[in-house]
Amino acid sequence: MTITVLPQRNWSGSARWTPREILAPTSEQEVLAAIDTARAAGTGLRVIGGGHSFSPLVATDGMQLTLDGYQGLVHADPTTGLVTLRGGTRLWEIGDLLAPHGLALAVMGDIDRQSIAGAIQTGTHGTGARFTGFAGTVRALRIALMDGSVVETSPGRDPDLFHAARLGLGAIGVILEVTLQCVPAYRLQLRESTEPLEDTAGSFLGDSGIADHHEFFWFPRTRRATVRTTRRLPADAPRERAHPVVETLQREVLGNGAWEVLCRAAALVPPLSRPVAEVGSRFFAGSGMTDDASAVYAAPRRVRFHESEWAIPAHRFPEAFAALRRRFEDEDVAVTFPLEIRRVAADDVWMSTAYERDSVYIAAHRYRAEDAIPYLLMVQRTLEPFAARPHWGKQHWLGARELRRLYPRFEDFCRVREAADPDGMLLTPYLRHLLGVPA
Repeated sequence: MTITVLPQRNWSGSARWTPREILAPTSEQEVLAAIDTARAAGTGLRVIGGGHSFSPLVATDGMQLTLDGYQGLVHADPTTGLVTLRGGTRLWEIGDLLAPHGLALAVMGDIDRQSIAGAIQTGTHGTGARFTGFAGTVRALRIALMDGSVVETSPGRDPDLFHAARLGLGAIGVILEVTLQCVPAYRLQLRESTEPLEDTAGSFLGDSGIADHHEFFWFPRTRRATVRTTRRLPADAPRERAHPVVETLQREVLGNGAWEVLCRAAALVPPLSRPVAEVGSRFFAGSGMTDDASAVYAAPRRVRFHESEWAIPAHRFPEAFAALRRRFEDEDVAVTFPLEIRRVAADDVWMSTAYERDSVYIAAHRYRAEDAIPYLLMVQRTLEPFAARPHWGKQHWLGARELRRLYPRFEDFCRVREAADPDGMLLTPYLRHLLGVPA
């Protein structure tokens, strides 16, 4: 199926492109037909998930393939917890798909608009010192390669392809099916509070090592942090939520509507940025709740922003955070959006930001109507001395030379990618820059 071609953009608007053609297969055979079409036309092919990446990872002037018509649950085994989903399945749909089987995703991030294939290909993660990102929970993949073949891969079946493809940047093949290790269904008890920044930052490693899920938000140059902690409870724990009217007021009217107005005002009148940040630091915390995990992890994000995120070795967090605070003071930084601080367990995924190291993530955001590059680049340069690895789906300004030093299995990934797609059908100028592939 072909869709009318219109100019495309990612969620924040930081990347814009117009593909030659948009293909929307609804079956495996149609995916293979799309690959044949691209090959016959002699053009590149890029697969787009939810379009939520902040980087130009999927931007192409070749053919674009969407898996929105190829969604759903293929198989779920309550005994082993193994679940197979079609690649286009959106994260927000998975909770309802798994509920009849008494299962749930092991962890989620705070945005659930992505497809499962897109989430693993970009390294999407949540928070929790005992939990990896999505790619770390992958146990098998079914992939359409650019030669028209379909392969199944796992740790015991072509392990190199498996290790490369589960976080493959969309450069290995089209992810048809993803098999994940899921867990018995559970509920989450969320608590949010406003705390002194010094105490919050100083105890973050200890607190995040104890709590199931722990993170904090800091509006630069304020003295407060918004702390968000969730505890895992049995699936039959009582639900506790604010009255729907109160919840709508907090999450939509204040958390999105009023916040959009304040950020827009600060974009038009920059001196307002500091007062807006002060307001945010005092009132960002919401009411708590207890509900099914999938209903608690994600929060509505309707005020659009640009974002860069960096993973550093967890033990280096105190000095890295202190360096950022000093830099912000020296540069007289005034931004309306907070930094978000999370922690994730080490994994064995070749291109993962948490490959073989317990990691703390520092994410910087700037309102969509503002020039984000100077601020985000400042954060990047401040964190570079701490072996910071960039989130693949978010903005950064590193190339193959720097990335090769940061990712120990970088060359192994490039070798597998070249074998899987020797003609570079899945590559774009941006990907060639990231991977060091000549045009």
